[in-house]
Amino acid sequence: GANTAMFSVVNTVLLRPLPYREGESLMVLRQSAAGAGDDDLGLSALEVKDFRDQAQSLDGVVEYHSMAFTLLGAGEPMRVQTGVVSWNFFKVLGVEPVLGRGFRPEEERAGAEAVLVASHEFWQQHLGGDPGAVGRRFNMNDRVHTVIGVLPPLPRYPGEDDVYMPTV
Repeated sequence: GANTAMFSVVNTVLLRPLPYREGESLMVLRQSAAGAGDDDLGLSALEVKDFRDQAQSLDGVVEYHSMAFTLLGAGEPMRVQTGVVSWNFFKVLGVEPVLGRGFRPEEERAGAEAVLVASHEFWQQHLGGDPGAVGRRFNMNDRVHTVIGVLPPLPRYPGEDDVYMPTV
Protein backbone atom coordinates (compact mmCIF):
# COMPACT_ATOMS: atom_id res chain seq x y z
CA GLY A 1 0.00 0.00 0.00
CA ALA A 2 2.79 2.42 0.90
CA ASN A 3 4.55 1.72 -2.42
CA THR A 4 1.36 2.38 -4.36
CA ALA A 5 0.79 5.65 -2.50
CA MET A 6 4.38 6.77 -3.07
CA PHE A 7 4.22 5.89 -6.79
CA SER A 8 1.00 7.88 -7.12
CA VAL A 9 2.71 10.95 -5.67
CA VAL A 10 5.86 10.52 -7.78
CA ASN A 11 3.80 9.87 -10.92
CA THR A 12 1.61 12.93 -10.37
CA VAL A 13 4.36 15.33 -9.33
CA LEU A 14 7.41 14.16 -11.27
CA LEU A 15 6.51 11.89 -14.17
CA ARG A 16 3.23 13.06 -15.65
CA PRO A 17 3.65 16.13 -17.88
CA LEU A 18 1.77 19.29 -16.99
CA PRO A 19 -1.62 19.63 -18.70
CA TYR A 20 -0.45 22.37 -21.06
CA ARG A 21 0.85 22.50 -24.60
CA GLU A 22 4.35 21.00 -24.47
CA GLY A 23 4.03 20.64 -20.70
CA GLU A 24 7.01 18.29 -20.62
CA SER A 25 9.30 21.13 -21.72
CA LEU A 26 8.23 23.66 -19.07
CA MET A 27 10.70 24.37 -16.29
CA VAL A 28 10.89 26.47 -13.16
CA LEU A 29 13.92 28.72 -12.81
CA ARG A 30 15.29 28.91 -9.27
CA GLN A 31 18.55 30.07 -7.79
CA SER A 32 20.71 29.00 -4.92
CA ALA A 33 22.15 31.11 -2.13
CA ALA A 34 24.28 28.47 -0.43
CA GLY A 35 25.98 31.08 1.75
CA ALA A 36 22.58 32.05 3.15
CA GLY A 37 21.58 28.40 3.56
CA ASP A 38 18.82 28.53 0.93
CA ASP A 39 19.02 26.32 -2.13
CA ASP A 40 15.59 27.18 -3.54
CA LEU A 41 15.16 30.91 -4.07
CA GLY A 42 12.83 32.48 -6.56
CA LEU A 43 13.80 35.33 -8.85
CA SER A 44 13.12 39.03 -8.48
CA ALA A 45 11.15 40.91 -11.14
CA LEU A 46 14.41 42.42 -12.46
CA GLU A 47 16.05 38.99 -12.66
CA VAL A 48 13.04 37.67 -14.60
CA LYS A 49 13.37 40.63 -16.97
CA ASP A 50 17.08 39.86 -17.43
CA PHE A 51 16.31 36.20 -18.22
CA ARG A 52 13.58 37.27 -20.65
CA ASP A 53 15.88 39.76 -22.41
CA GLN A 54 18.92 37.47 -22.58
CA ALA A 55 17.50 33.95 -22.95
CA GLN A 56 18.48 32.46 -26.29
CA SER A 57 17.52 28.83 -25.74
CA LEU A 58 14.14 29.41 -24.08
CA ASP A 59 10.93 30.14 -25.98
CA GLY A 60 9.63 32.34 -23.19
CA VAL A 61 10.25 33.39 -19.61
CA VAL A 62 7.36 34.32 -17.32
CA GLU A 63 6.95 35.58 -13.81
CA TYR A 64 4.45 34.13 -11.34
CA HIS A 65 3.69 34.74 -7.72
CA SER A 66 0.48 34.58 -5.76
CA MET A 67 -1.06 37.05 -3.32
CA ALA A 68 -4.39 37.35 -1.52
CA PHE A 69 -6.47 40.49 -2.09
CA THR A 70 -9.97 41.59 -1.08
CA LEU A 71 -12.33 41.86 -4.06
CA LEU A 72 -15.24 44.29 -3.83
CA GLY A 73 -18.18 44.53 -6.19
CA ALA A 74 -19.36 40.91 -6.40
CA GLY A 75 -21.75 41.03 -3.44
CA GLU A 76 -20.05 40.54 -0.10
CA PRO A 77 -16.33 41.42 -0.01
CA MET A 78 -14.27 38.28 -0.61
CA ARG A 79 -10.66 37.22 -0.32
CA VAL A 80 -9.34 36.07 -3.68
CA GLN A 81 -6.06 34.31 -4.33
CA THR A 82 -4.51 36.25 -7.17
CA GLY A 83 -1.86 35.00 -9.55
CA VAL A 84 0.38 37.93 -10.40
CA VAL A 85 1.84 36.99 -13.77
CA SER A 86 3.80 38.26 -16.75
CA TRP A 87 1.71 39.39 -19.70
CA ASN A 88 2.82 36.27 -21.66
CA PHE A 89 2.11 33.74 -18.88
CA PHE A 90 -0.89 32.10 -20.57
CA LYS A 91 0.71 32.36 -24.01
CA VAL A 92 3.77 30.39 -22.83
CA LEU A 93 1.48 27.76 -21.26
CA GLY A 94 -0.53 27.58 -24.49
CA VAL A 95 -3.79 28.51 -22.73
CA GLU A 96 -6.42 30.56 -24.57
CA PRO A 97 -9.30 32.11 -22.62
CA VAL A 98 -12.76 30.69 -23.38
CA LEU A 99 -14.16 34.21 -23.10
CA GLY A 100 -12.42 37.47 -23.82
CA ARG A 101 -8.66 37.59 -24.12
CA GLY A 102 -5.40 37.24 -22.23
CA PHE A 103 -3.00 39.99 -21.21
CA ARG A 104 -1.17 42.32 -23.59
CA PRO A 105 2.41 43.61 -23.13
CA GLU A 106 1.24 47.16 -22.46
CA GLU A 107 -0.88 45.96 -19.51
CA GLU A 108 2.32 45.10 -17.66
CA ARG A 109 3.56 48.71 -17.68
CA ALA A 110 3.20 51.21 -14.83
CA GLY A 111 0.05 53.30 -15.20
CA ALA A 112 -1.75 50.70 -17.33
CA GLU A 113 -5.45 50.03 -16.83
CA ALA A 114 -5.97 47.40 -14.12
CA VAL A 115 -7.28 44.16 -15.65
CA LEU A 116 -8.10 40.63 -14.47
CA VAL A 117 -8.43 37.19 -16.03
CA ALA A 118 -10.76 34.91 -14.06
CA SER A 119 -10.19 31.21 -13.50
CA HIS A 120 -12.98 29.00 -14.79
CA GLU A 121 -13.88 27.99 -11.23
CA PHE A 122 -14.14 31.61 -10.06
CA TRP A 123 -16.25 32.48 -13.10
CA GLN A 124 -18.63 29.59 -12.36
CA GLN A 125 -18.84 29.98 -8.57
CA HIS A 126 -18.76 33.75 -8.11
CA LEU A 127 -19.82 35.19 -11.47
CA GLY A 128 -22.54 32.62 -12.11
CA GLY A 129 -20.97 31.42 -15.37
CA ASP A 130 -22.29 34.63 -16.94
CA PRO A 131 -21.03 35.01 -20.53
CA GLY A 132 -21.28 38.77 -19.94
CA ALA A 133 -18.68 38.63 -17.16
CA VAL A 134 -16.04 40.05 -19.51
CA GLY A 135 -16.17 43.78 -18.97
CA ARG A 136 -17.37 43.57 -15.36
CA ARG A 137 -15.49 45.82 -12.99
CA PHE A 138 -14.35 45.10 -9.45
CA ASN A 139 -12.39 47.03 -6.88
CA MET A 140 -9.27 45.20 -5.75
CA ASN A 141 -6.05 46.48 -4.22
CA ASP A 142 -7.50 50.03 -4.14
CA ARG A 143 -7.99 50.06 -7.93
CA VAL A 144 -10.87 49.32 -10.26
CA HIS A 145 -10.07 46.19 -12.29
CA THR A 146 -11.87 45.11 -15.47
CA VAL A 147 -12.35 41.40 -16.27
CA ILE A 148 -10.89 40.87 -19.75
CA GLY A 149 -11.00 37.07 -19.95
CA VAL A 150 -12.08 33.74 -18.48
CA LEU A 151 -9.82 30.68 -18.55
CA PRO A 152 -10.91 27.21 -19.66
CA PRO A 153 -11.49 24.50 -17.03
CA LEU A 154 -8.02 23.10 -16.42
CA PRO A 155 -5.84 22.33 -13.43
CA ARG A 156 -4.62 25.59 -11.97
CA TYR A 157 -0.84 25.72 -11.91
CA PRO A 158 1.38 26.56 -10.17
CA GLY A 159 -1.12 27.70 -7.54
CA GLU A 160 -4.84 27.57 -6.84
CA ASP A 161 -5.58 31.11 -7.99
CA ASP A 162 -9.05 32.61 -8.40
CA VAL A 163 -8.04 35.49 -10.66
CA TYR A 164 -4.90 36.68 -12.41
CA MET A 165 -3.47 40.14 -12.88
CA PRO A 166 -0.38 41.43 -14.69
CA THR A 167 2.81 42.23 -12.80
CA VAL A 168 2.51 46.00 -12.49
